[in-house]
Amino acid sequence: MCGIAGFWNYDEKPASQETIFRMRESLHHRGPDAGSDWIKGALALGHRRLSILDLSDAANQPFHSPCGNYTLVFNGEIFNFQSFHGELKASGYVFQTSSDTEVLLYLLMEYGLEALHRLNGFFAFAFYDHRADELLLARDRFGVKPLFHFSASEGLYFASEIKAIFAAGQEKAIAEENLDELFLYRFNAGVSTVYKNVFRLLPGHWMKVTHSGRQTEIGRWFHLGNEILAHPHISNPLEWFEQTFHESINLRMIADVKVGTLLSGGLDSSSTLYSQSTQGFQELSAWNVAFSDKRHDESHLAKMLSAHLGASFHSFEFQDKELVDLTLESIRNHDEPIMHFSDGHILGISKKAKESVSVLLSGEGADEMLGGYVRYKVHDNEMRYRLLSLIRYIPDKWLKSERLRKMKRYLYMNNREAEILMNANEIYPKDLQDLGINAARIVEDYRIGILEEAKKVYPKNRYRQLLYLEQHTHLYTLNDRNDRTTMGASIECRDPFLDPKLLIGTGSLPDDCFTSKGKGKHLLLNSIGKKLPNY
Repeated sequence: MCGIAGFWNYDEKPASQETIFRMRESLHHRGPDAGSDWIKGALALGHRRLSILDLSDAANQPFHSPCGNYTLVFNGEIFNFQSFHGELKASGYVFQTSSDTEVLLYLLMEYGLEALHRLNGFFAFAFYDHRADELLLARDRFGVKPLFHFSASEGLYFASEIKAIFAAGQEKAIAEENLDELFLYRFNAGVSTVYKNVFRLLPGHWMKVTHSGRQTEIGRWFHLGNEILAHPHISNPLEWFEQTFHESINLRMIADVKVGTLLSGGLDSSSTLYSQSTQGFQELSAWNVAFSDKRHDESHLAKMLSAHLGASFHSFEFQDKELVDLTLESIRNHDEPIMHFSDGHILGISKKAKESVSVLLSGEGADEMLGGYVRYKVHDNEMRYRLLSLIRYIPDKWLKSERLRKMKRYLYMNNREAEILMNANEIYPKDLQDLGINAARIVEDYRIGILEEAKKVYPKNRYRQLLYLEQHTHLYTLNDRNDRTTMGASIECRDPFLDPKLLIGTGSLPDDCFTSKGKGKHLLLNSIGKKLPNY
């Protein structure tokens, strides 16, 4: 787990070592264990390392092939890297380290872009082919690891965080045309950011850079919808889900450092700790955020489960000035406006955990994959939707609950597709109109495109369409939050629910595996959930 940065000057202008140094050092928090850079003419690559696999200096980056024709800087983990050793050795490759970086390098050398489909993990990397004079940038399927790029008058820049681009001296300016979307949805989806000329490489995409950085080509290597439609039939969904989840946990426990678990006390993180314990992993530790407001506090549940499973339990509450300071630090780590209320808390618990572990497992992704949010319920049943829609005609004075008043504002749109697109919103177009704001760009092409994909995968089920949309929008923001807050404390955060085998396979299951009845999350609740203590 690391931070990467680089640039390619146009017109073969020699790269500045001072510039790449500033870029990589701005990412020091992402990799405090080692830092280095490499320059070849107009191209510069930089790296900051958080040592997780093979803690020796031999695994430091930039990583060069023995033949000298390839160079790699890599942020992330390839959890199934050990499975490739046999075939790569048979092809003549000789390993000098026990790192996943060396495996990724050889896979890219041997198979090129086709190697991406075989990787189970999260990653963002830059791979340079010296002979072809071509740079390949790529990002993992679900956007767990970030990658941004910036085209300036003098060259192309890229980095794990936007701050590294600005550390190179590039202009920092707000893209005002993106603010309507930001204010309505709380985040910019797709490639856009709040900054001019700063763009995301989308999850599941690659970028090829040639001609001294002047020519770029972007392609999509992973399409969730296509993978779901091509997935073989799963005969026993509950049994399959539990087995596949345990396999995901097993892969994500591979590390040469200690691994802990973010344990809220809810179903998702409790299932994660339960799986670790059931599989016999030792020295388990649980890290919990407590709240004085008992309506939101589940630390007592997390404590009981930790004792039950033999895990050491660590719980902390963050409030007042400490929480303010953590939130401000989270904003600096994130670079863009934060959209969640928990950034400061996660940064705080990550800092506490860093005193004992370097990796944390999270339950992130379960809600978007399995249908765990209350806000999804409105689209799960057609009769319920029609009845709820009548709320538009009820005067506000009769709606005593803030949730009901929000529901009225939501359904006031009277547009089913807009309601799906804005399901995660806190405000809606009418709220802006009441403030005298006429948001011109409230429906973005990226969101519409994903919804159209969802219709092709689930043509008759709006609930499943909503989940598919959330997996490409809201989930990405949660991945951003987890990355910036945990890496802000030099912690690697792993998400077992985002294992590609698990997420794709789950998406292929029939509609009766998805219901918002009760607390939802039918697959998890009725598999591993059945084995958890009743509390």
